[in-house]
Amino acid sequence: MSVKSKFLSVTASLLLLTILMLPANAASVDVADPEAMLPVDIIIDQDNKEIRKVYDLSPSTDPSTLPMEQFDRDGLRYECTDVLREVIIGSETKTVTQTETVESSKKDMDTILSLLPQEKEVTTEEGFSGTLTLDLDSIKTEPAGYSSSTQPVTATRTYPNLADQDLNHLPKSITEGGRTLTLQDVQWQTDNTYNADDYEIGDRFTAICTYGGSKSVSYVTGYTTTADYTGEVYRTGVTVIRYTVIFTGTPIEQEVTEQQEPEGSFQWLMVALPALVALVAGTGGTYFIMKRKERKMYEELAENRGIADSHHGDDDDADSGGGL
Repeated sequence: MSVKSKFLSVTASLLLLTILMLPANAASVDVADPEAMLPVDIIIDQDNKEIRKVYDLSPSTDPSTLPMEQFDRDGLRYECTDVLREVIIGSETKTVTQTETVESSKKDMDTILSLLPQEKEVTTEEGFSGTLTLDLDSIKTEPAGYSSSTQPVTATRTYPNLADQDLNHLPKSITEGGRTLTLQDVQWQTDNTYNADDYEIGDRFTAICTYGGSKSVSYVTGYTTTADYTGEVYRTGVTVIRYTVIFTGTPIEQEVTEQQEPEGSFQWLMVALPALVALVAGTGGTYFIMKRKERKMYEELAENRGIADSHHGDDDDADSGGGL
């Protein structure tokens, strides 16, 4: 390879390196902007350089709030080129659980189930309707309240073999179940005895005493039962407005060549230009120095060749003279 060819190859390599070091000034923007309204679907068509963002909005939502700003992605600049609108009417279902509360005087299951139907028809505030079924495992019964009352308490004591019917011989109160009861009534019984010598011994008496008092009794006034009804409800005629925002991409490189060079590229070129000039000057100087050395070498060879020819001619003349 000649010196000139080497010079052109080095110059081309330096120009390519300078171009690669220039900034592209192109920011990569994600399709889904977390700060904006989120789409329900994003369709990317790389062959046609097209991106479609799909939004499902309520009829009361202003479509002008949809994000339609341009963005850069994969070397393309996407701009909104069209917006499609579609009205969707369909149905919606969901699972609903409602709690039912009933009051009862008893807590046995027969009484509770008589108050709770197996199924019930419901309509929610949002317009959902359907049939809910009783969940037997969810039934819970608790006392609704308590009250108290006073009840009489009585006890009977028998005191036999008394000599007379004297109340002073009888206790006026007794203790029963931790409560003090007082004497309320006495019933007397007479026992006549007969001895072996056939004469009477005085009558003997038995006292049957009734003692009484009162106690406070607490009782449940009623029961509260809660149970859950669960089922799937639905509503029809739900309107959704579906908007499809279409973005079409164009290569960012085309825009750069058609417009004025970016300021950053010019600055990089100004930095690289002095180095390029210095390299060109150095390479050109080397080329001319080598050419000069090559010419001097040729001149020295020619001069040496002339001297050699001269010496050869002198030798020939000497030989000729000796023969004479």
